[in-house]
Amino acid sequence: MTNKIKKKLTVKELVKKGVPYPLILGFIAAGILGWGAKALIDAKSYHELGQLFPSSGVVLQIEDGDTFTLNDGVRVRMIGIDTPDMGGKKYTEAKDELSKEVLNKKVYLEYDRYQDDKYGRVLAWVWIDCETTPQFLPADYMHKSGNESNPGLTQNPKGCKKGKLVNEELIKQKLAIPVVYKDRGELKYQKRINFGI
Repeated sequence: MTNKIKKKLTVKELVKKGVPYPLILGFIAAGILGWGAKALIDAKSYHELGQLFPSSGVVLQIEDGDTFTLNDGVRVRMIGIDTPDMGGKKYTEAKDELSKEVLNKKVYLEYDRYQDDKYGRVLAWVWIDCETTPQFLPADYMHKSGNESNPGLTQNPKGCKKGKLVNEELIKQKLAIPVVYKDRGELKYQKRINFGI
């Protein structure tokens, strides 16, 4: 007879893994409904879960000029930029350009110090036309302490030297504006995209 130790996933454990409070309720509800939490229990951080934070995917649907859905159902909001809201010529142009760049194509997602939003979307830098799978710095690379940051990135990552950062491309085409998140730490490519305009 073997003794199996069954580890329970508690709110304290979820907080320790970096799960935002709004998602904790969802994990608890999923557990009640029978979802197996082994992958989350084994992970050091919930950001390691590929189902929640995929490293790549094929874009299935364009929602607007800065948001799309991958073939696995994950909704992605491009970090560090904003495109015009519903309606109008600029909205249509931004949405059309995003469609041209990524629809039905493989994209690589690079995460930063903020990885999700209140709408359940992941926040990412979006790379296309990479030579191989890019080697991104960790999501917490910029974080030093508090809102203090390491130096921002200006070069493309290894494996994507010839690729394009879609967030930046939309700014260059004047279809998006750079966004600085007030009272928050600097993003990886924040200076790069601000100087690109």
